[in-house]
Amino acid sequence: MIRTRLVAWPVAVALLLATATPAHAHGLGGRLDLPIPIWNFVWAAAFAVLVSFAALGRYWTNPRLAPASRGLPLPPRPASTARGLLPITRLIGIATLAVTIHAAFRGSPDVTSNLAPFAAFVLVWVGMAVASAFVGDLWATVNPLATLANLGGWIRRSGRPGIESDPARGSGPISLLGIVVFLWMELAFHQGSAPRTIGVYLVLYTVVIAAGAMIHGPAWARRADGFSILFSTIAALAPLHKDADGTLRLRYPVTGLARMSMDPGTVRLVLVVIGATTFDGFSRSSLWLDVISNRSGWELTAVNSAGLVFGIGVVMALYRVAIAAMARITGEHEHELGDLFGPSLVPIMVAYTVAHYFSFLAFEGQNLIRLASDPYGFGWNLFGTAQWRVDYTILSSGAIAWTQTSAIAVGHMVAVLVAHDRALERFPPEIAVRSQYPMLAVMIAFTIGGLLLLLG
Repeated sequence: MIRTRLVAWPVAVALLLATATPAHAHGLGGRLDLPIPIWNFVWAAAFAVLVSFAALGRYWTNPRLAPASRGLPLPPRPASTARGLLPITRLIGIATLAVTIHAAFRGSPDVTSNLAPFAAFVLVWVGMAVASAFVGDLWATVNPLATLANLGGWIRRSGRPGIESDPARGSGPISLLGIVVFLWMELAFHQGSAPRTIGVYLVLYTVVIAAGAMIHGPAWARRADGFSILFSTIAALAPLHKDADGTLRLRYPVTGLARMSMDPGTVRLVLVVIGATTFDGFSRSSLWLDVISNRSGWELTAVNSAGLVFGIGVVMALYRVAIAAMARITGEHEHELGDLFGPSLVPIMVAYTVAHYFSFLAFEGQNLIRLASDPYGFGWNLFGTAQWRVDYTILSSGAIAWTQTSAIAVGHMVAVLVAHDRALERFPPEIAVRSQYPMLAVMIAFTIGGLLLLLG
């Protein structure tokens, strides 16, 4: 009876999402872009997740990801080149942040003519997440906040020699709050894409990180920077990584998740991003458009905020239900299991990012070429690219639809693999397989719900 109720929870959520018909999402292709009916594709994807779980239970009987996660060191020349370029890339990061903030306040208030919205939402939030997943932690090479934190730490040491760093003091909540506010600005606030709004956020975020570095030390700033934590977490999927000695290495993709240890704050951060992305898809459905019709200003912000909180709450609740059921099966403590299986959420987070924002990145990302020549919207043409126009023919709607749907299906199958491998590290094989039944139910629900929001 308990198992039936636990499985019914995720299924009920998926059926609720099925009642929403998506209207339009970042240039997303509709159901006619797939050569098969949407329900056939949805159930096929869910069946693929189920079959992958069955195959893993039958043939993957020992943990294999961790031994493969170390990888091989890169040849000396590429590694030394990467180290030599670090000061240059950090300088580029600082310059980009400075220009973005200045353009946000002094440039054109028109969203399409100002660099700030495209730099924040396209280049960093989507572009850096995708690059982190498929290449490595590129954010660490350009992160302007890390540079400012190091400068703040130097000022701190100069003024108070011998003072000890205090990295744990309040840094966790600050990192989560920074991402939550960013997501609220993007998805709920009625003026979230306005350059001035983005400028205020960037200034406040930068001041908090830099001031924290001067008060508590650079280590505190690194732990309080939610973007750094998020992108480094995503980079565990990538083939390029640095080991504890700073050596650049090449490994099999996904294997880095096997050696990742997550604290509760990072697990919450990942769940928040998944929930917010889910709400972003749902907010473009006909059901939600009916809810917000004829609303504007702060009333619209309030309704969208409630929807955002609800979406995040649903995702968190489903994960907690799965972990609670796993604790019943294994006899382990819920909090330990929640952290232990947190890395299995990372492929889902990346899959949702690709699925919801793939066409957004491909099309809106081209505007960065134009804005490089005219970041303020003043009619400049610094590099001769100010007349660049978005080429919508580089991708067909069918290619977009297949990429997005495949991302959902493959992302959840990878999540099943990571969770299964972690279970084998922790439990005997027979218990490991049974412990994953609740997670499997939730992942199937996420697969169905995610695809229906995209294509339904």
